[in-house]
Amino acid sequence: MYPDSVTASILEYRTIQGRTYHSDRYASEYVMPNDEQQLQSVDISHHYLTILLDNNLFLAPIPPHVQRVLDVGTGSGIWAIDFADAYPSAQVIGSDLSPTQPEWVPPNVHFEIADATLTWPWKDNYFDFIHIRYLFGSVQDWPALFQEAYRCCAPGGWVQSCEADIHFYSDDGTTDSEPALQKWADLYERGGAETGRTFFLQQEALQERSITEAGFTDVRIFDYKLPVGGWTNNRKLSELGEYVRLTLENDLEGYTLYLWHNVLNWPREEYPQFLAAMRKVIGNRRVHGYMMVRYVYARKP
Repeated sequence: MYPDSVTASILEYRTIQGRTYHSDRYASEYVMPNDEQQLQSVDISHHYLTILLDNNLFLAPIPPHVQRVLDVGTGSGIWAIDFADAYPSAQVIGSDLSPTQPEWVPPNVHFEIADATLTWPWKDNYFDFIHIRYLFGSVQDWPALFQEAYRCCAPGGWVQSCEADIHFYSDDGTTDSEPALQKWADLYERGGAETGRTFFLQQEALQERSITEAGFTDVRIFDYKLPVGGWTNNRKLSELGEYVRLTLENDLEGYTLYLWHNVLNWPREEYPQFLAAMRKVIGNRRVHGYMMVRYVYARKP
């Protein structure tokens, strides 16, 4: 599944508070674990995003006989695997910092170790479709990342970026008086500032601005609400919201532990109470919270 160049140092995961993280051989300070519990949340996220797109894997108008596809930051590999199943004539590459993907996969997909924040290892003008999803909090230089995407994308090919704004919003003010949600926002705002890797791309229009500056054209932007929990009367959004809630509840620790302890050095004794308060808020159907997710796709001339 992986080339022989996968060295032992890549497999030397760091263990922090009982959770494993990517090898420290990388310059990237990725704050999420790479263990099974976190990968379960990655898979659940994939499921709710597929529901969001009406059981589609992407929005970009790629041709039905697309040949070469790259999934950047593939995580568990679930998007790459599903795409390979749906497009058996395509050759799909999934890239990530760790070889955490399954061994048994469709014959037209394989995985490679690569740091997306460095120079990409693929040749110029190669991919017909480049899929980038949920890299928030892991990239210092977004324009440089999309410059690499532009270089590796074939003329006429497409790039698609999907990133969430993980603030908790509400239209009725029910999130405003929840101290745990204020702490959640503070954690990511301060943590992103400390690492130089923002968690809130939409505030600075980083996706669309970086894609445009790289040279892509025909840029399209789509914003969606992601309810947290099944509180909405809309059947589709209620189902989606339950999976968003499950994603968070499954690994609240994984999403917050590294920032709390290792980046910000907040009081350790307050952390268990924070997790308990977050679980209570997420499970409260009277709190009508939602996050935002932005899809941006564009074409290389």
